[in-house]
Amino acid sequence: MYKKLLSMKFYFTTLFVLTSKFLLAQSADELVFKQKMDLPKGESTPQSALTIAQSFIGQPYKAGTLDVATKEQLVCNLKDFDCWTFVETVSAMAITKHSSKPGFAAFLHMLKKLRYRDGQINGYASRLHYFKEWAIRAEENKLVQDMTEMIGGISAEKQINFMTSHRNLYPHLQNNETFSTVQSHENHLNKYDFYYVPKANVRKVESQIQDGDIIAITSNIEGLDFNHEGFAIRKNGRVHLLHASQEMKKIVISTEPLADYLNRFKKHSGIAVVRLL
Repeated sequence: MYKKLLSMKFYFTTLFVLTSKFLLAQSADELVFKQKMDLPKGESTPQSALTIAQSFIGQPYKAGTLDVATKEQLVCNLKDFDCWTFVETVSAMAITKHSSKPGFAAFLHMLKKLRYRDGQINGYASRLHYFKEWAIRAEENKLVQDMTEMIGGISAEKQINFMTSHRNLYPHLQNNETFSTVQSHENHLNKYDFYYVPKANVRKVESQIQDGDIIAITSNIEGLDFNHEGFAIRKNGRVHLLHASQEMKKIVISTEPLADYLNRFKKHSGIAVVRLL
């Protein structure tokens, strides 16, 4: 009997150790990812994106998470976000959730495809640093559709060159080759049309904005395309913004409708609307 008890103790101890090792072998990000994949799947990718985005409410805001390593590499951080990494991460999760193989490896592949030009990591300049190009590339890959012009957006005559015009703000641009490559990408980006809905017209187009649409807030700052990004969420018949808020230091839903939120900031000129497919 004593030997049998020892044998059972050894079995359960071994099982506990093996289980613990298995859990440790999975990164914290992978465990979070699996939790999000267990959330209800929406009828559309934007609906799933909104469900996933809401599940992150309260998570902390943190800037600069993509620049922690000296060498450019894919960063997966599901703990804290800035506005762009929040939108990008949730989008990659929602797209993966609606794919034929919704696993963690597929999610990382999608994250890289969204974040890097042609999905290839080749130094700092290979990352998409302007959200305008992010949307263009994602649309070319049939992952999103830019709805801005269709809902009444107007053409913006604006040259995008903030990074190279403010070289001192970007340590990586001190390298001449990197600077030249980023400048070349800016020049190419400026060949594309740029549509936006002026903030004075946002309330008029609210009925055409769907829950889960990506809202990209255009900038009055010279050379800059967008100031901020988030997701549309309807509350009491009005569109609000679900976003990683620098102001609130966490992921929140704006207390005021999107149109009123925009009016609080002089630097915001309007919005673009991008819909996940």
